[in-house]
Amino acid sequence: MGNPDTQPTPSDTATATERVVVIRQGLRAQRLRYHAGETLLETARRGNVALDSNCEQGMCGTCMVTLLKGTVTMRHNEVLSQADIDSGLVLACQAVPTSDLVEIER
Repeated sequence: MGNPDTQPTPSDTATATERVVVIRQGLRAQRLRYHAGETLLETARRGNVALDSNCEQGMCGTCMVTLLKGTVTMRHNEVLSQADIDSGLVLACQAVPTSDLVEIER
């Protein structure tokens, strides 16, 4: 039997919160783990989820998606107005999740 004063080791405790991106396309939803610093587009590609993209520089808007849940920061944006952003639009090629759960719709 173990010592009752012993603190649990990290392997004994629950794992850290899973970071997830949910991508909705029509009736289909895919749940993907994301890695810190990845954009939504990079996460989608790593999970074999096709999202439209073209310039991948935040200048064309081809990768525009609607943010349903969570928060992101966009690295660069030359397409979306503040009104677009306020209504939930983000550029998947430039949007980096800043919350543990992000849900987008294509």
